[in-house]
Amino acid sequence: MKAYAYPTGEPLNEYGLLELNEISLSADSKTVRAVAQFLMAAADEMDRMGESYGHLHMQDESDAWKKEWPDIVVCNPNE
Repeated sequence: MKAYAYPTGEPLNEYGLLELNEISLSADSKTVRAVAQFLMAAADEMDRMGESYGHLHMQDESDAWKKEWPDIVVCNPNE
């Protein structure tokens, strides 16, 4: 899987984090399903933890994740 994006502006922090207006994933259907499974699991964890939810990394949570993939992080929108 490869990920591509178009930024909406300047970096938001000293690490270069950018807000994006589009994300493109170049992946096969098996990989897209693995991403979808991770996103659903992250949503379930958000519901379970409520406001105490911080963030989850796909690389830490998914057995399907491969080291050549970019990590996907699902963050609490209130952080």
